[in-house]
Amino acid sequence: MSENIKKCDDGTYRWVYEFDMLKNPIILLTVLKIFLIVLVGIWVMFGLFRIGNDGFVGAFALQTKELLIPAAILLGLSIVAYIILACIYGWKYCVLFEMNETGIRHIQMEKQYKKAQAIGWLTVMAGAAAGKPGAAGTGLLAATKNEQATEFSKVKRMRALKAFHTIKLDGLLNHNQIYAEPEDYEFVLDYISKRIPKSKSDN
Repeated sequence: MSENIKKCDDGTYRWVYEFDMLKNPIILLTVLKIFLIVLVGIWVMFGLFRIGNDGFVGAFALQTKELLIPAAILLGLSIVAYIILACIYGWKYCVLFEMNETGIRHIQMEKQYKKAQAIGWLTVMAGAAAGKPGAAGTGLLAATKNEQATEFSKVKRMRALKAFHTIKLDGLLNHNQIYAEPEDYEFVLDYISKRIPKSKSDN
């Protein structure tokens, strides 16, 4: 564990991770994966409807041909939408993580909030000179936007994507992506691995 991760007086590990949305494609890949799942679902559903008239091979061959152009258009729109979203975020995705014995929270920071500011707040929280870490972190929490919480006990599968500095935690209805700097990655991965149900990791 490096100085990037702060262990606060409440026993919670906190760190901030920021990446360039154009250089790190992990979010775009997630969006495209969802797009592919939806597309395959549509292909199968409409293909099954046509089996009675065109036979199995004919039905899915025709369905594939008819979906090619709409799929290409939607794929292009998905990529354009991602670029627009990245532009709105200032090309940076900044997120705060809170991790303890029971779970981890992925908290998106407001677009105008910078990593340096967030790290400054974390330092104050970790020191908690006044003995009030909650009060010390008020400014930081006020700048958060959306959050995703995952309980380790409910994780069904964990995937380590070291090349993208990412750990994916999948539950029944909960999917979370954890990011950590290269020097912190093994610490975070090991911490989570020891707290999720056995045989759920896919490294």
